[in-house]
Amino acid sequence: MDKPLLHFEMDDLIMTYEDEDGSVRLLPGYKFDPTDKVLVDFYLKRRAFAQPLPFQIIPDFDVFQMDPWNLPGGDGNIFNERKCFFHNIGDRNLESLDIRVVGSGEWRVMEKGKDVPIPQNNEVIGKRNTLNFWEVQGARARRTKWVMHEFRLASVANSSKMANWAVYRIFQNNARGSNEERSNIGVLK
Repeated sequence: MDKPLLHFEMDDLIMTYEDEDGSVRLLPGYKFDPTDKVLVDFYLKRRAFAQPLPFQIIPDFDVFQMDPWNLPGGDGNIFNERKCFFHNIGDRNLESLDIRVVGSGEWRVMEKGKDVPIPQNNEVIGKRNTLNFWEVQGARARRTKWVMHEFRLASVANSSKMANWAVYRIFQNNARGSNEERSNIGVLK
C-alpha cells in the first residue's frame, strides 16, 4: 500500500497563538465550532477527568460573573462568534436553578436536560441546558439575543475520580440553524 503524500501528527500542528493580553487565539482562517457531541465527549470529559487537552482553546471562567457581552475574548457588543468556557461548579446544584442572576440581568432556562448522544450507539454522554439572557431594569425584563448552552456529563462509571465541570457555549442567536444543522465544511473540530 502506498504511503500518503502528506502526513503529519496533530501534536505537530500548531493552530493557536498567544495574544498580547495572554489569551489563546486561533490562527487567522481557523474557526473553533465543535458540535455538542465533540464538546462533551472530547473536551468536557477530558477536563472532568484531568486528562490533557491538545489545545488550550477553552479557558476556565465563571460565566455567571458578568454580562455576556463583557465576557473575555469578545469585542464589546460585537460578539459574533460562539465562545466556550469551562467552569468547575463544585458542589453548587445548578440543575435546580431556572434563573441565574448576573450583571444587568439574568440567564433563564428555556430547555432543560436535552440528551447529547453518541450517534453510533445512542449512548447518552451528557445533558444540555439552553438558557437565554434577559436584561432586567426594575420590574421589567427584556429578552436579548444571547443564548447559552450549558453542558454537563451524564452519570458515568468512576465518577468519584471526576471533577464537577461544565462547559458553556455562549453566542448571539441569529436566523441561522443550530450548530448541529449547519455545514461543518472547513471548520476545525
